[in-house]
Amino acid sequence: MMTYFSRRNGYNDDGIKLECVSKELIGRIWARFYQQEFDIYDILDWKGYTTGIENMMIEMGVSYEFPENSIIKQKNAKRLEDFILNSKKWFTIFDFIEKYLQICDKGKVASMSSCFNRILQEEVSAYRILDNLVVPITNESELATIKEAKQTRYDNVNIHISKALSLYADRKKPDYENSIKESISAVEAMCCIITGLSGHSATLGKAITKLKDNGVHIHTSMEKAFSALYGYTNDEHGIRHGSIDFTGANAEDAKYMLITCSAFVNYLMEKWSKG
Repeated sequence: MMTYFSRRNGYNDDGIKLECVSKELIGRIWARFYQQEFDIYDILDWKGYTTGIENMMIEMGVSYEFPENSIIKQKNAKRLEDFILNSKKWFTIFDFIEKYLQICDKGKVASMSSCFNRILQEEVSAYRILDNLVVPITNESELATIKEAKQTRYDNVNIHISKALSLYADRKKPDYENSIKESISAVEAMCCIITGLSGHSATLGKAITKLKDNGVHIHTSMEKAFSALYGYTNDEHGIRHGSIDFTGANAEDAKYMLITCSAFVNYLMEKWSKG
């Protein structure tokens, strides 16, 4: 990827910041959306697609008319453009991206997500698109780690990672406590799948000690580390204990657990496949 002169030389780099978007980023996202959805006008295409665009605009509080001609089409585009570009809420553009991807078919989701992610990367945004969500993770390798962990051949593991990501990525009301629960539950599920434990014995604390009995040999220090991590989420003041007194979970905790647990799930899958 080409890095422009200003960024290479530090003239236009304010660093990666959360809860912040630049006008340039918003403008580029809008321009790409406009090119895709409004630039080429074909009434037959719109007849089959209007419901999705209409619902998206209505959900965002933007008035909409069926585009019977190019004039109405341009009015719709202008109303939406004014709403997106003039919003005083920093997260409006990300809500817009998520709502738009929800109405797209799989092929368009893949191509537009890739395009939007390129823009986010080039504009040094602290956010990326993953699984149709805009998530506050800045490292590309971290994104790849989470994506791999939520696409295993085991639905139970995938669901936990997906839930952890969704709870962490909710910009309006993030639930870091339950995101951490889901992250550690994904590791627990993976360990129980490997060891065959079920019922009351199907806990990470017990399953992780039996991995070696099922052909998965991990370093003693790593075993102790994850046992300690399990203890952090399961002690009397911990998250999985259900104590309402636990209020210390923050974005950093949830991000660390999501990435670490995703990486460990991937590690266990690879070790188990070689067993």
